[in-house]
Amino acid sequence: MSLKDPWMKHQIAALTFWNQGKHREAATNYWLSFRGIPNSTHEGRYHIFHGYTTTLRDNYFDPTDDDVKNMEQIFRDKHEPRLFRLEAGFTLGVIFYSRSERLKCQDYYHRAITIGEKQPKNSKQEKLEQRKMTMKTTDGGEEQKTMKVLMDGVLRDCQDNLNRLNRSTMRFASASEHDMVNKAAAGVANMSTSRDPPKKRTHVMPLGPGGTTLTETEFNNLIDVGGLHCDCCKVKAKKLLVCERCKKSYYCSAECQKKQWKNNGHKFHCRKDGEFKADDLVQIARLKSKPELNEYIVRIVGPDKHKEGRYEVRVEGAIKGNNKSVSIAAGNLNQLRP
Repeated sequence: MSLKDPWMKHQIAALTFWNQGKHREAATNYWLSFRGIPNSTHEGRYHIFHGYTTTLRDNYFDPTDDDVKNMEQIFRDKHEPRLFRLEAGFTLGVIFYSRSERLKCQDYYHRAITIGEKQPKNSKQEKLEQRKMTMKTTDGGEEQKTMKVLMDGVLRDCQDNLNRLNRSTMRFASASEHDMVNKAAAGVANMSTSRDPPKKRTHVMPLGPGGTTLTETEFNNLIDVGGLHCDCCKVKAKKLLVCERCKKSYYCSAECQKKQWKNNGHKFHCRKDGEFKADDLVQIARLKSKPELNEYIVRIVGPDKHKEGRYEVRVEGAIKGNNKSVSIAAGNLNQLRP
């Protein structure tokens, strides 16, 4: 190992940029350093990879599509150690959650958990995962941890985040927040430029004077990602069938799927990807011009009659005289669970 090695130069550059607060540049050099290490079993390889993934997850900047491709490359590579694949899957889940793409987020968490829960496929893999690495502690010290212990930690993070996706908390917006939605509809809302540390998301449902007939349980079912139990009989199962049309409803058997379709109204609410109909509840997402509206849950009024590919949406409970709507591009609307 020499300081003249390209991967060492990129690692030093990553640390320098990090200390200067240039996190995007640091992440890029972490990745270049990681890809440049010729020995796949080099201990420093995980430290560099971990530097890259934590920088992507810590909300210093918006990860690019190239960052996503890099993570997917590691996640899909069966020749990579499971620790690397598991951490890549966890990072992809975090990235897609930050993009308000909850179903992709859920998918990566599920797939990462599957990788983490498997037993080592042979003695070579088992020996590798018992290998100890020196890791920094929160107080600046050092400790020895095996790959398996590190894997268990990432696996718990995947499981915890997935559980949070299925315990989403609804709150109804305050009067001031509801006023903000109306101002945004008129194009006068203030733009938010702050980049606060990551927070637990709370999905907001602004309510007009007309109120809503939805209970908190019904609303939380809409924004849960599902996949933890059968949507019909509620039994928990390792493997569940998924609705081929909407990809959002889960069943333990064909019988439950038929019952949910015929008797429990799924056929009236099932939508293909990107399909919206009047009266659907949807989530606003990925808006850059009015980011303060992201995460809000609103109702579809119908297609925008003046602009193709857009929909008019309205605050739930709006009444005559106070029923301003907002035109939103279809790509900025997330379907919710039927």
